[in-house]
Amino acid sequence: MAQALGLSRNTVSALLEECRQAGLIKPQAKGYELTTDCFIQPDIKQTEAAIYKELCDFCKAKGVAAPRRNKVALSVLLTKYNAVGVPNTEPISLTYQLNKRCTQLPEKVSIPYFIKMLDMQEQYIVLERTKQLESEFDSFAF
Repeated sequence: MAQALGLSRNTVSALLEECRQAGLIKPQAKGYELTTDCFIQPDIKQTEAAIYKELCDFCKAKGVAAPRRNKVALSVLLTKYNAVGVPNTEPISLTYQLNKRCTQLPEKVSIPYFIKMLDMQEQYIVLERTKQLESEFDSFAF
Protein backbone atom coordinates (compact mmCIF):
# COMPACT_ATOMS: atom_id res chain seq x y z
CA MET A 1 0.00 0.00 0.00
CA ALA A 2 2.83 2.38 0.88
CA GLN A 3 4.47 1.90 -2.51
CA ALA A 4 1.19 2.52 -4.36
CA LEU A 5 0.69 5.76 -2.43
CA GLY A 6 4.30 6.86 -2.82
CA LEU A 7 4.69 7.16 0.96
CA SER A 8 6.88 5.43 3.52
CA ARG A 9 5.49 2.43 5.37
CA ASN A 10 5.72 4.31 8.69
CA THR A 11 3.74 7.25 7.27
CA VAL A 12 1.01 4.98 5.91
CA SER A 13 0.82 3.10 9.22
CA ALA A 14 0.51 6.38 11.16
CA LEU A 15 -2.18 7.69 8.80
CA LEU A 16 -4.14 4.42 8.96
CA GLU A 17 -3.99 4.51 12.75
CA GLU A 18 -5.19 8.12 12.74
CA CYS A 19 -8.10 7.17 10.47
CA ARG A 20 -8.92 4.17 12.67
CA GLN A 21 -8.96 6.32 15.81
CA ALA A 22 -11.17 8.89 14.07
CA GLY A 23 -13.63 6.11 13.17
CA LEU A 24 -13.14 6.54 9.43
CA ILE A 25 -11.95 2.97 8.84
CA LYS A 26 -12.43 -0.40 10.50
CA PRO A 27 -9.69 -3.07 10.41
CA GLN A 28 -10.65 -6.26 8.57
CA ALA A 29 -8.83 -9.58 8.09
CA LYS A 30 -7.08 -8.50 4.87
CA GLY A 31 -7.36 -4.72 4.92
CA TYR A 32 -9.72 -2.01 6.05
CA GLU A 33 -13.38 -1.14 5.61
CA LEU A 34 -14.32 2.49 4.96
CA THR A 35 -16.98 3.65 7.37
CA THR A 36 -17.85 6.79 5.42
CA ASP A 37 -18.33 7.62 1.71
CA CYS A 38 -15.73 10.34 1.40
CA PHE A 39 -13.57 11.63 4.17
CA ILE A 40 -11.44 14.70 4.04
CA GLN A 41 -11.37 16.86 7.11
CA PRO A 42 -13.39 20.02 6.47
CA ASP A 43 -10.81 22.20 8.19
CA ILE A 44 -8.06 21.32 5.68
CA LYS A 45 -6.96 24.56 4.09
CA GLN A 46 -4.84 23.13 1.33
CA THR A 47 -6.41 24.11 -1.94
CA GLU A 48 -6.00 20.73 -3.63
CA ALA A 49 -7.62 18.91 -0.73
CA ALA A 50 -10.45 21.44 -0.59
CA ILE A 51 -11.15 21.14 -4.32
CA TYR A 52 -11.10 17.34 -4.08
CA LYS A 53 -13.48 17.52 -1.12
CA GLU A 54 -15.78 19.75 -3.19
CA LEU A 55 -15.78 17.07 -5.93
CA CYS A 56 -16.50 14.36 -3.35
CA ASP A 57 -19.36 16.38 -1.87
CA PHE A 58 -20.81 17.01 -5.34
CA CYS A 59 -20.68 13.29 -6.16
CA LYS A 60 -22.22 12.36 -2.84
CA ALA A 61 -25.07 14.83 -3.41
CA LYS A 62 -25.68 13.22 -6.83
CA GLY A 63 -25.59 9.69 -5.38
CA VAL A 64 -22.40 8.70 -7.19
CA ALA A 65 -19.19 7.32 -5.71
CA ALA A 66 -16.41 9.89 -5.46
CA PRO A 67 -13.65 9.63 -8.08
CA ARG A 68 -10.20 8.35 -7.22
CA ARG A 69 -7.75 11.10 -6.37
CA ASN A 70 -5.61 12.01 -9.38
CA LYS A 71 -2.99 14.69 -8.67
CA VAL A 72 -2.34 15.49 -12.32
CA ALA A 73 -6.03 15.95 -13.07
CA LEU A 74 -6.56 17.93 -9.86
CA SER A 75 -3.74 20.28 -10.83
CA VAL A 76 -5.64 21.08 -14.04
CA LEU A 77 -8.78 21.93 -12.07
CA LEU A 78 -6.68 24.12 -9.79
CA THR A 79 -5.62 26.32 -12.70
CA LYS A 80 -9.18 27.66 -12.84
CA TYR A 81 -10.95 26.65 -9.64
CA ASN A 82 -8.55 27.60 -6.87
CA ALA A 83 -10.72 29.75 -4.61
CA VAL A 84 -11.65 27.84 -1.47
CA GLY A 85 -14.78 28.68 0.47
CA VAL A 86 -16.55 30.46 -2.39
CA PRO A 87 -20.34 30.10 -2.06
CA ASN A 88 -21.88 27.58 -4.47
CA THR A 89 -24.04 30.38 -5.87
CA GLU A 90 -21.02 32.15 -7.37
CA PRO A 91 -20.12 31.31 -11.00
CA ILE A 92 -16.42 30.98 -10.06
CA SER A 93 -17.29 28.14 -7.69
CA LEU A 94 -16.43 24.63 -8.84
CA THR A 95 -19.74 23.31 -7.47
CA TYR A 96 -21.70 26.00 -9.32
CA GLN A 97 -20.08 25.00 -12.62
CA LEU A 98 -20.54 21.29 -11.93
CA ASN A 99 -24.23 21.82 -11.15
CA LYS A 100 -24.60 23.79 -14.37
CA ARG A 101 -22.73 21.35 -16.63
CA CYS A 102 -23.23 17.94 -15.00
CA THR A 103 -26.95 17.54 -14.55
CA GLN A 104 -26.72 13.75 -14.90
CA LEU A 105 -23.67 11.72 -13.94
CA PRO A 106 -22.72 8.24 -15.08
CA GLU A 107 -22.46 5.53 -12.41
CA LYS A 108 -18.69 5.84 -12.35
CA VAL A 109 -16.87 9.16 -12.63
CA SER A 110 -13.25 10.26 -12.68
CA ILE A 111 -11.57 13.61 -12.31
CA PRO A 112 -10.69 13.60 -16.05
CA TYR A 113 -14.44 13.17 -16.69
CA PHE A 114 -15.12 16.40 -14.79
CA ILE A 115 -12.28 18.12 -16.65
CA LYS A 116 -13.98 17.21 -19.92
CA MET A 117 -17.37 18.43 -18.68
CA LEU A 118 -15.76 21.72 -17.58
CA ASP A 119 -14.17 22.08 -21.04
CA MET A 120 -10.62 21.95 -19.70
CA GLN A 121 -9.44 18.86 -21.58
CA GLU A 122 -6.86 20.81 -23.61
CA GLN A 123 -4.97 21.76 -20.44
CA TYR A 124 -5.18 18.15 -19.26
CA ILE A 125 -3.80 16.78 -22.54
CA VAL A 126 -0.91 19.25 -22.45
CA LEU A 127 -0.11 18.36 -18.84
CA GLU A 128 -0.26 14.61 -19.55
CA ARG A 129 2.01 15.04 -22.59
CA THR A 130 4.47 17.13 -20.57
CA LYS A 131 4.54 14.45 -17.88
CA GLN A 132 5.16 11.79 -20.52
CA LEU A 133 8.02 13.79 -22.07
CA GLU A 134 9.58 14.32 -18.66
CA SER A 135 9.57 10.58 -17.97
CA GLU A 136 11.08 9.88 -21.41
CA PHE A 137 13.72 12.52 -20.79
CA ASP A 138 14.57 10.98 -17.41
CA SER A 139 15.43 7.70 -19.13
CA PHE A 140 18.36 9.30 -21.00
CA ALA A 141 21.76 8.78 -19.41
CA PHE A 142 24.05 11.80 -19.47
